[in-house]
Amino acid sequence: MNDERIRQFQQMTDSDPENELGHFSLGKACLEAGRYADAAASLTRALELNPAMSRAFQLLGEAHDRAGDRARAVEVVTRGVTVADAQGDRKPRDAMMEMLRSWGAAAPSLPPKETAAESTPDDGTAAAFRCARCGSPRGRLPKAPFKGALGEKVLARVCAPCWREWIPTGTKVINELGLVLSTPQGQRAYDQYMVEFLQLEDD
Repeated sequence: MNDERIRQFQQMTDSDPENELGHFSLGKACLEAGRYADAAASLTRALELNPAMSRAFQLLGEAHDRAGDRARAVEVVTRGVTVADAQGDRKPRDAMMEMLRSWGAAAPSLPPKETAAESTPDDGTAAAFRCARCGSPRGRLPKAPFKGALGEKVLARVCAPCWREWIPTGTKVINELGLVLSTPQGQRAYDQYMVEFLQLEDD
């Protein structure tokens, strides 16, 4: 199963080298398959394309550690903690903090949190908003892009520019992986790629 997923994601990145989701998914699949050097290469490329991808820092640190390079793992995860904290990505931040503690490494000093008033979204409501993907406190969608719990999560955690970026990426995912959205399996796969691209996986 892993070999087939790796082949699909490799095809995706070969056809579109700028596809951050393809590189992230390829890295994740390689990590699960125990191909740590390949995982590190793909996750590094994903971060070059999107330096705000908190989850990629977490997986990249794990790949380096499992490959036997603890020093590089600590460096990557330390940087990832800072990125995740700045964006309000609590779960990957906390997971990386725990990784550092388990390695006996010092956690980075984090800046104090801004107040809710400082992060008020464009619509003027009092609720704090920060995009899970890019970290922006602005550009909130006016309404959920589709019905259901996932649509509401996108509304609460994703800015309009990042959502617009997902639309053509989602089309590529459908075409390159041959997903059939009329089937439960195809819809689940599509939703999972959406969650990974928008960094809602650990939300």
